[in-house]
Amino acid sequence: MNETLTSCPVCGGNSFVTERTCTDFVATGQEFSLQRCTHCTLLFTNPRPDSRHISPYYQTDNYISHTSSKKGAIYFLYDIVRLISQSNKLKKINERLKNKTSLLDVGCGLGYFLNTAKKDGWKVEGLDVSEEARTHVKQHFGIDVHKEEAIKGFPDASFEAITLWHVLEHFHNLQEWVIDMGRVLKPGGLMFVAVPNSESYDANHYQSFWDGYDVPRHLYHFNHKSIEVLFSKNGLTVVDRLPMIYDSYYISWRSEIHKKSLLGFLKAVIIGQISNWKARKSRNYSSVLYIIKHADK
Repeated sequence: MNETLTSCPVCGGNSFVTERTCTDFVATGQEFSLQRCTHCTLLFTNPRPDSRHISPYYQTDNYISHTSSKKGAIYFLYDIVRLISQSNKLKKINERLKNKTSLLDVGCGLGYFLNTAKKDGWKVEGLDVSEEARTHVKQHFGIDVHKEEAIKGFPDASFEAITLWHVLEHFHNLQEWVIDMGRVLKPGGLMFVAVPNSESYDANHYQSFWDGYDVPRHLYHFNHKSIEVLFSKNGLTVVDRLPMIYDSYYISWRSEIHKKSLLGFLKAVIIGQISNWKARKSRNYSSVLYIIKHADK
């Protein structure tokens, strides 16, 4: 069942402009509208499936972040990118947090980053909505992963680092999650939040075919301003923005698949490279890693 938002999930404004219609290329072929808040500039899926009816949109082999299948070229490429990116993610964290104490990975999926951090000396906790993913992490890495609602039970100031790798855009109760994460973040700790950037060159190039929209699983399509408004409303501040370089190539390849392009992989490499090159000046990379701390700490 769909729900229609009458106020902006980030700023609470009630003035929207419908910007485009996108297709669910992964599961159903349904179309969804994207609306822009005229105040904070958030682009969001509206109407959208409510939290009780979103699950079927994830239950497909084409949605790969929660499947351990190794079938096909898409899965193979995804695994390669995933493995390469783990050390890069951890390096960014270790450069800014010297004490390897406690790390919470929200939406940890199959646990590859969680395991990388554990082997590096971090005391890790993971949260994920998927029972299959939680079981996979336990069986392969020996790490107990909690259901997402377990964040409510963590004591205040529990974690030095909180990571969300392409997770924030999936939360129906967006403000509640930001409040909970701010509560369990230690004074002086940092959040690392990676999301697709709807103002990147590749987003503009692919338009409604852009894989970063991924409707209706992606409920929000952030840009720099809307991210900063979201966290500042909840006593948090963005202190840095870093590029997720590999994402431009992968998202471009997925977008070419949606377009059913000939020579799609080659085209994706070219568009991904152009996107990264243009973003050196604009800072609008295909995906951006936001580093966030308490505003008063």
